[in-house]
This record gives sequence, C-alpha cells and structure tokens, in this order.
Amino acid sequence: MLRLPRAGLISRVSLVAVLAAAAYAPPAHARHAAKSKGAHGHKARSKVVANPEGKVAVFPIRYDDENAFSAQVQRVLRAHGLDVANDVRRVDTAEQFRELSTALGFAAYVDGQYDDGAAKSKLTIIVRSGYTGKKVAVTTFRETNLHLRAEVEDKLWTKIGPALARACADASKPRKRDRDPLMIEAGSPLADR
Repeated sequence: MLRLPRAGLISRVSLVAVLAAAAYAPPAHARHAAKSKGAHGHKARSKVVANPEGKVAVFPIRYDDENAFSAQVQRVLRAHGLDVANDVRRVDTAEQFRELSTALGFAAYVDGQYDDGAAKSKLTIIVRSGYTGKKVAVTTFRETNLHLRAEVEDKLWTKIGPALARACADASKPRKRDRDPLMIEAGSPLADR
C-alpha cells in the first residue's frame, strides 16, 4: 500500500472536487441568461425606472395640516427629474383631468390623503394619468408617526415611479379631442344697436 502525505491527499481531493464541479456547471453565458430572465422566460424588468421627463401636478395631501408630506412628495419627484407644479386645483372627473392635461401639458397628477392614527398613521398616494385621466397607481404607507416620513422617502419612487414613467411616455402620444370647444352665441354686440 502506498502512503501519501496527509496534506497531499487533501489537495488532490480538493482538485478533483473543483474539476467535477466545473465539468457539470453550465457555461457562463447560460448562467447570465438565467439571472436576467424572470419566471416566464422574459427579461425581468427593473422596478426602479430611469428619470422620466414630464410635467406633473402635485395636489396638496388631504388632512396634512403642516403640508409636510406634500413638500416631501414634490421633493422626491423633482429629485427624479420631473417638472412639478403645485398650484393646480383639483378637478373631479377623468374627462376634466384629460382636458387640463391637454391645456397645460401635464403628464400625470399626484394626489393623496393622510390619516393620523394613535399607533400608526396612513398615507395613501394616488397617481392619475394625464392622457387617460384614470388612476394608474395607488400606494399606501402604514407606519408609526416616527417612521412614516422615512418610509415615504425610501420607498415612494419605487412604488409610483413606473406609473409616472408610463404616464410621461403616454403624454407624448397624439391626443384625440373629446369634443369641440364650447362656443357661446351671445347675439349681436351692443354697439350695433
């Protein structure tokens, strides 16, 4: 029987294990393709979008007496390259949102509501498309009063960023008028009488 030194045996066993693993491992291009594809074989999309370009109206957050959340939402959107307007009045219907977008060039509208609770507070953010006038994203943050602002700062863009990017892309589409502008026939001028 041939005796090998103990250190030599361990290194030979390690070498055999490494070679066996390399022989059965998929090639590098296959590993890369597996990482970039989702469950259905399509390339996975990133939840965080690049900075879109567009004009967004941010309405004051309802029941936020200090307007701190409104200012925070505006700051986050501006940090991601959006042109933010905060002097727009709320409208009621999807048709009115579309008309306002056509007249003033808004890609999206951001609205919200704050509910102050004893243990946890709730902030709901709603994103409407300027192209359709309909809601495209609704997200809610529930957190203690101490941590709610940090939660919004960290996660707001990842939750509403994709919807805002789609709205900005839709804003560049040609718009079809819903109806002709309202014309009022008031009769003849007073000077002609």
